Amino acid sequence: MAEKRKDNRGRNLKTGEYYDSKNKRYMFRKMIDGERITITAPDLVELRKQENDLLCRIDRGNKLNTRNARMTLNAYFDFWMETFAKSGRKATTCTNYKSYYNAYIKNTIGKKQISKITKADCQRIINEMVQDGKKHSTMSNLKSCLNIVFEYALDDDIIIKNPAKNLQVPQTESKKRTAIEQQQIDLFMCYVRNSERYSYSYPVFVVLFNLGMRIGEMAALTWDDVNFKENTITINKTINRYRKADYGFTMAVASPKSKTSIRTVTMNSVVRKTLLKMKVQSVPPAKLPYVDDSGNIRGQISGFLFVNTSGNVWNEPGFRELIKRIVERHNKDAEENHTEKIENFCPHMVRHTYTSLAYSAGADVKIVSQNLGHASTSVTLDTYTHLTEDKKKEQEVLAQTVRIS
Repeated sequence: MAEKRKDNRGRNLKTGEYYDSKNKRYMFRKMIDGERITITAPDLVELRKQENDLLCRIDRGNKLNTRNARMTLNAYFDFWMETFAKSGRKATTCTNYKSYYNAYIKNTIGKKQISKITKADCQRIINEMVQDGKKHSTMSNLKSCLNIVFEYALDDDIIIKNPAKNLQVPQTESKKRTAIEQQQIDLFMCYVRNSERYSYSYPVFVVLFNLGMRIGEMAALTWDDVNFKENTITINKTINRYRKADYGFTMAVASPKSKTSIRTVTMNSVVRKTLLKMKVQSVPPAKLPYVDDSGNIRGQISGFLFVNTSGNVWNEPGFRELIKRIVERHNKDAEENHTEKIENFCPHMVRHTYTSLAYSAGADVKIVSQNLGHASTSVTLDTYTHLTEDKKKEQEVLAQTVRIS
């Protein structure tokens, strides 16, 4: 009787099981319909779990698609994106998935056969992202993308197990959301208002600082959204970016981030006065396609409130560059005149600033949440925890101040 194969710990291996001492891994091989299927795992328990899953699937009549199992992950991702991804998902979600995939997967495990990708391969991608200081949200989004792709491959009988399932994504330290100091706001707004080069953008900053909307929502505003009689602005759309190779355009108007993002906010006197002044001025006409959630063109939108010097509608990268140019120009003048400089800021910090000022002024958190377009007050409080902490400190100081005996 032939002696049974053993692993490095002396345990007997079943028929078809092997231990690769050089690479310190276990393998199970089986011929299915003339094709050799190989399963690998870091330990015997995991190998036998995968082995059992395979045999159970064969017993149920689910045969592996061995031909497609030789596809690279890149090839399957392209197939999945074209065949499945665009059904039931927003076009912006598909665009984001493709960006994450191209950045972290395409030139790494994307080149491997999909059936040979292991959980360790996927985890190494996440680990490298941690070392590079990537945000938790970026890693979570990539994990979500990989998990969905492998789940479809599992349903297509191309792989035996989803290697992206239960990946460990560490909770990296999130960057504190900071507001712009009032003195810095005053310096910035004064400079923009009086600048020959940048005064055209002054109304944009008035609206952003006073209403706290997202950049895409600001860029999508049209005159139909402004109601001077009711003194309100309706936010019901946003500007999104798309991959031209996939959709045929790079920018379009679409539905906002979520249903709760559709809202009507009240204009204060500063916003109203600024927009009334704009109303009588001639603005270069701009048009953009209006698309549904799948990225299909359903019409055109025109009559935008704000355009750049080229006559085009704003997007976030372009607006970020505008702020950078304004700050650099101001600071160059400030250095020559020995006056105070301005710290550079990102567009989203304007939204944080609105929230901070509103909350500090005693505004009801529910009203602030509605104006921001958050799904609930808990989202607002979770996002701006530092504000609740500051308010708690104020209450503690007040408790110590009022002492009657």
